[in-house]
Amino acid sequence: MKHELTEMQKHISSQGLLVQDLVTGVCSELEDWNKSCGLNDVAEENPQVSEEQDLTLSELHNQRMILLDNIDVLLAEHKVEEAVEALVAEERKYPELKGSADSLSEEANSYRLAFLERKAMAEDQLVELVEQPLVNIAERRRALSCLIKLGKGPSAHQLLLKSFRDHLQKSIDVFLPSSSFCPRIFSATLAKLVFSSISATIKESGLIFGDNPAYTNRVVQWAEWEIEFFICLVKENAPSSETVSALHAACVCIQASLSYCSLLESQGLKLSKLLLVLLRPYIEEVLELNYRRARKAVLNLVESEENLTVSPRFVSPLSAFATSSDDALIDNGLRFIFAIDQLNFATLLHLMQKEKSDFEMLGFAMENWIMRYC
Repeated sequence: MKHELTEMQKHISSQGLLVQDLVTGVCSELEDWNKSCGLNDVAEENPQVSEEQDLTLSELHNQRMILLDNIDVLLAEHKVEEAVEALVAEERKYPELKGSADSLSEEANSYRLAFLERKAMAEDQLVELVEQPLVNIAERRRALSCLIKLGKGPSAHQLLLKSFRDHLQKSIDVFLPSSSFCPRIFSATLAKLVFSSISATIKESGLIFGDNPAYTNRVVQWAEWEIEFFICLVKENAPSSETVSALHAACVCIQASLSYCSLLESQGLKLSKLLLVLLRPYIEEVLELNYRRARKAVLNLVESEENLTVSPRFVSPLSAFATSSDDALIDNGLRFIFAIDQLNFATLLHLMQKEKSDFEMLGFAMENWIMRYC
C-alpha cells in the first residue's frame, strides 16, 4: 500500500510539471500571436481588442486588405473626404499605425506601410484640390479641414496663405496695366485689393484653424509681408515724385491705407505703425521734390521777367512782376511754396512720427490744398 501511494505521488508530480509546461507554452504562443497582430499596446484601452483576439490571423489580414481596397477605390473616384474618414477611423482603432515599426511584427509593419502610402495619396489629392485656381471657398475649406484631420495642420495653413497670395497677385496683375490711366487713384485701388485680401485671410484662418496662436502669428507675419509688397508697388507705379500728381497720389495713399488699417484693427490686426514707417521715405521724397520743383519754377519765371533774386518769404509782391498770362502760375506756385515753407520740414517729420490720426490729417490737408490751388 505504501509503495502504491509513493508511485501515485510521483505520477501526480510528473503530471503537474507537464501541466505547468503546457500553460507556459500556451502563454508564450498567445503573446507571440498578440505581437503579430499589433494589438499589445491597445489591449487594455480598446474594448474591441478582446473580440479581435478571437479572430484568426487570416481573418484580420482579410479585413485589412478589404479596407485598403476600399480606400483605393475612394481615391480613384476622387472621393477623398470619405477616404480620409476611413483613414482617420483606422488610426483611432490602431494607434500604432502612427508610431514606429520597432515594436511591430513584419506582417503588421507591412500593413502599416501600405496604410501610410494610402494616407500620402489622400494628402496629395487634397493639396492638388486646394491649389486649383478655380476651387471655390467651400471646397477649399473642406480640403483644408481634411488635411487637419490627417495631422497636417501647418501645411494646410501654409496652403491657405499661398492660395490668398496667388489670388491677390492675379488681381494685381490684372489691375496694373490700367494704373497709367488713373495715376492719382492708383494707390487707393491697390490698397483696396491688398487690405481686402488681408481681411479675408484673417477671417478664413479663424474659421478653419481657430484662435491657435501659432496660426495667428503666421497670419500677422504674412500680412506684414503683403504691406511691404504694397508699398513697393506704390513706389514703382506712382507718378514721377516731383509732379503734382505724385503729391495727390501720396495723399490718397495715406488716407486710404490708414482707413483700411483702422478696419483691420477691429479684427485684431494692427498694421498702422508698420505702414507709416514704410510710407515715410516715399512721402518725404514726394514733398521734397515738389517743393524744389515749385520753388524753382516760380523763381525762374520771376528772374526771366525782372532778373531779380527773390526769396520765397516775400511772396505777395511777386505777381506784380509777371505778365497777365503768367499771373495764375505765379500765384499758385507762390501759394505752394508759402504753404510748404510754413509747414517746416522739422515739423513735418515730427508729424510723421506721431499717431496715425495726425498723419492722416496731414494727408487730408495736403489733398485739399492741391485740389484748391494746383
